[in-house]
Amino acid sequence: MYSKRFLKNFFFILAVFLFTFLAGFNFPVIAGDPHSAYYSSDNDKIFWFIHMSDIHIGTRGTQDSQNLQWIATDAKNIINPSFIVASGDLTDSTNGNLLGWPDGPHQEEWDEYRAILDPAGIDSSFYYDIPGNHEHYNDQYFEYYLANSIQGQATAQTQVSWTRDFSFGKYHFLGINTADNTGSPFSIFWPWGDYAGLDENELAFIDSELEQNQDADLTLIFGHHPVTDTGHLGVTWLYYGASDFVGYLDSYGASLYGYGHTHRFEEDIFAGDDYTGYMTGDGVFYFNIASLGKSSENQYSIIALDCNGISIVTKNVNSWPAVLITAPMDKYFGGVENPYTYSVPNSNANPIRALVFDVNPANEVQYRIDGAGDWHPMSIVPSNSLLWDALWDASSLSEGEHSIEVQATSASGTSTDIITVTITMAEPVPDIKANYSDGPVEIALGDMLSVTIELDPGDYSAQADWWCVADAPFGWYYYDSTGTWLPGFKVSYQGPLFELTPPFEVLNVSDLPTGGYTFYFGVDENRNGNLDDPLYYDGVEVTITP
Repeated sequence: MYSKRFLKNFFFILAVFLFTFLAGFNFPVIAGDPHSAYYSSDNDKIFWFIHMSDIHIGTRGTQDSQNLQWIATDAKNIINPSFIVASGDLTDSTNGNLLGWPDGPHQEEWDEYRAILDPAGIDSSFYYDIPGNHEHYNDQYFEYYLANSIQGQATAQTQVSWTRDFSFGKYHFLGINTADNTGSPFSIFWPWGDYAGLDENELAFIDSELEQNQDADLTLIFGHHPVTDTGHLGVTWLYYGASDFVGYLDSYGASLYGYGHTHRFEEDIFAGDDYTGYMTGDGVFYFNIASLGKSSENQYSIIALDCNGISIVTKNVNSWPAVLITAPMDKYFGGVENPYTYSVPNSNANPIRALVFDVNPANEVQYRIDGAGDWHPMSIVPSNSLLWDALWDASSLSEGEHSIEVQATSASGTSTDIITVTITMAEPVPDIKANYSDGPVEIALGDMLSVTIELDPGDYSAQADWWCVADAPFGWYYYDSTGTWLPGFKVSYQGPLFELTPPFEVLNVSDLPTGGYTFYFGVDENRNGNLDDPLYYDGVEVTITP
């Protein structure tokens, strides 16, 4: 069945008309679709993983090793992530010297790193560690990283590409090496020996992997450095390859670039700047996580993908419960409006989902709206003991922004997650079926074909254009208000939207020629006889065989 979601600045019929003309031109093929998130009651299209950075094993003291130990054991077992990403500065390259001077590499640090990970059963199918500038100092060819890191030892490469495939989609991930390739030593002078960047070979790998995974629903990329100047004193960024890399983020439709290095936590939507060049799309989630092992925050993040919507919660080590609302999506990311979110209808049965992680069982998980009023209970999803859900009644809420707060309570304490959503009128939902099926349908020549339409008008009752058209092997046809199919492409009916149920039959024949047919039913909210935005539609494919 075709999508019934709102189409933004795109008309499906126009695309059909233009396809033949444009087929001879070469356009960049998108590897992911950041706009593919959708609001659904489906609670089985979700997975999550852990992202951390700047572990700095070998730093003076024990914070580094204790925090990595916690990630590899407690966090892994309780959060049960699909995988873990460690985006650089795995070791400190100081071996705990008094000055904190990166004079390594030091094998002792790598031995400690593996002594933590190996007993925890960490392997290259689960743990994706990439180099940072502290792996680069005095090691031009990353020999220590290649010999001792999980991914370097397994792949003999400094960059890594992997996917996660589910019944509901394919998701592509890239770990890139933004560290310099000269092996320069640490310096007390700017830029501290950290001439970060992506050379031609590294860019070629990124381009190739993105091209090979063009069928991914979403693409998320992780590196160590920011791509451009952050404005923070003393922080380095990509000095070469930045423009090409940002171009790849744009042309291949990447959703997120996650990095470390700054030892700061920041969230933003990055769409390019004067240094990198500007992106033609809406940008990427630009996610900077603070250090796991060398900052007061001791942070790690949980990133969830729920019906293609990205949600992130960042927590301090050994802080429970961890609560992450995964549906609806937050309207904002780091205080900036999220271009990839969706509106929430003022329905009386809107789904709320939240992941809850805790060393102790949660006694209660509940939600409330707009920070006031009663708390309402949520329940564990039977097929997923870490996911809680509920249906909430938004029918009385005004259009505009509202907050949703989910709170979990256990013996560990109480924790909340709060998001902002935009409530809109419920959208019209057209439905078209062939032989009572959403399709695709295949029948033999001479078999009966019945096409029916239904419409849920949502909260819209004003005047609109109704469209019922067919793309046949012998041209376009439309269904007119007299109940007749006529050649051409015209509006079928003009009038207010109303509930069209039970299904209304628009075709019942057994004499159509062989070939492929696509029947469409849609409405647009501007009664003028033209296809206009907003447009809502459904379609069904029928093949008639000899």
